[in-house]
Amino acid sequence: MTEEHRYEIHSKWVKDKIVTIEISGKPTLEIATPLDFWPDAPVDKISPEDLFLGSAVACFGVSMHGVAKRFHVEFNDFKVRGVGTLAKGEYGWEFDQITLDVEVIAKDESDIKKLGKVVERAHKYCLVSNSMKCPVHVNYEIKVK
Repeated sequence: MTEEHRYEIHSKWVKDKIVTIEISGKPTLEIATPLDFWPDAPVDKISPEDLFLGSAVACFGVSMHGVAKRFHVEFNDFKVRGVGTLAKGEYGWEFDQITLDVEVIAKDESDIKKLGKVVERAHKYCLVSNSMKCPVHVNYEIKVK
């Protein structure tokens, strides 16, 4: 028997260039077109492009935590900066790549090598990045503080 995980989201139109994302039991989000494409778009709303990039960043982050637990290594902190670029594709604009810049603060010098493996494994097994059409690259730096 194959295991299946399902996620369901509903959306409805609010007004010009704005829709909702509704997930049972969670706060409703209002989503709007980005300013790049519609200069009169609302500046205080998240765009689908923000969510796409945010999904890659957040999935990497939670994967990083899970992999560190499995590797029995701790860190003091980490930060992830995601940058996505768009290019004209066959059917219009699309993400052509995403780069995640990761800074990990190790607890001890002896953890640096293991944390490097954690970052690489988190990237390799992030289901969101693995599901994206565009490549997702990871650069990382590990420091002790």
